Amino acid sequence: MVKQYEEGNIELYFNDFANEKEVKQSFANLKPGVTAEQVQSCQSAVSGLVDLPAAYAVVVEKNRYSIA
Repeated sequence: MVKQYEEGNIELYFNDFANEKEVKQSFANLKPGVTAEQVQSCQSAVSGLVDLPAAYAVVVEKNRYSIA
């Protein structure tokens, strides 16, 4: 089987303590091979733009598998 990268997203989650919920912001078109440092930099940059404290980040990748 051959693995082929299809698409990826970074999903950032923030805590909204005042409303007792979690807020998700998704960023599409992630390039393959993103590093943990790049995800942290993205999370830090977005955290500087919002008042809510950052909870965590998730990288979601979709791959296609085919038989060679």
